[in-house]
Amino acid sequence: MAKIKRIRTKPCSRCTETNDVLYRVRIEEDGDWIFVCPACLEKVKPANPHYQYGGTWKSKKRH
Repeated sequence: MAKIKRIRTKPCSRCTETNDVLYRVRIEEDGDWIFVCPACLEKVKPANPHYQYGGTWKSKKRH
């Protein structure tokens, strides 16, 4: 099992709450990438033609 070496924090771009997991997304045409928590993702993703997933950020980093 990999040992966790450091824990980082980052706020959600929409609600400003910190979370263990954030998703890097783009929700506007030609918009900037933002990090959103799972709750905010469920609000911005449905029926959004400009939604783009760009990866998952985790607070617990192994290296």
